Amino acid sequence: MNNCARQSELLFLWDARMCNPNGDMGSDNAPRFDDVDEKAIVSDVRIKRTVRDDLQYRKKELIYINNEEIISGGLQAEERFDQIKDKSNLEDGRDVFLTCIDNRLFGGVAPKSNIQLVGPVQFAWTKSLNKTETVLKPGTGAFATKGKDGQEKNSKTFRADNYIPYGLFAMYGTVNRLQALKASTTEEDIQKMLDSLWFGTKLLNTRSKQGQKPRMMIRIIYKEESSYFIGLLDELVALGNEDSQMIRRISDAELDFSGLASAITKADLFIESVDIVLDDSLSSYQEALSEIPKVNIVDEVVFSSQGIQKG
Repeated sequence: MNNCARQSELLFLWDARMCNPNGDMGSDNAPRFDDVDEKAIVSDVRIKRTVRDDLQYRKKELIYINNEEIISGGLQAEERFDQIKDKSNLEDGRDVFLTCIDNRLFGGVAPKSNIQLVGPVQFAWTKSLNKTETVLKPGTGAFATKGKDGQEKNSKTFRADNYIPYGLFAMYGTVNRLQALKASTTEEDIQKMLDSLWFGTKLLNTRSKQGQKPRMMIRIIYKEESSYFIGLLDELVALGNEDSQMIRRISDAELDFSGLASAITKADLFIESVDIVLDDSLSSYQEALSEIPKVNIVDEVVFSSQGIQKG
């Protein structure tokens, strides 16, 4: 397969301020939270939804897991498959299935068509690097209505806002070359996914999700035919703040990437390149990151305009 997605590892750092990065439906949509270590949690499903929504609405890509139709009409997997097949000129069910970029990235199922595919791109559940807390604040809303007498009246609604004051997250992900071959996943697919991971996070604009921003994204691309992984890159990023629960903005965080740099340097034999997108807020770490072998660092503006260009 030409231009098959390369074996690679991902590390994505972003933060969330005064918002709910991932609500738990089993707990009245309160932020997912580990009461033992006092850290916020974001699931892989939440991250994939961010990517899918951006691919669908901003990039106009064909998506299999159409969240809008699922929510509004309870659309099932096989119904969605039939929708796509009816609009295509393809006969083979697998070919129809793989016209959707999210299936090529994350895999999926069409049970009656006997299609079950493990996607090459997988994300781990993520915990905040810092300790935080969940906050429940009551709120009200007002709107005008007309009474039985035809007179306008002011009515109020009551709500409860669940959020975390601040969370800095480091998410680990992988791109498996062998699964990419099975799913016909291309490097172009991966580049689109990375763009949507970054800007989809930045453009989250619902009331509960507003307040998140991407800070750094690392992709370690391995040499052709390599099946090597360093593994769990998120564990290699340290936060030096003793009172991390007091962090309220990215400038408060004392990040240490020395463990990550050491692991990448040790694995240099297997690596083709290390691509980093860096937000200006973390520019103070650029000099240290530049010491990593085969590194290519770009800022958000360059990434937005042309992606990561190999130097």
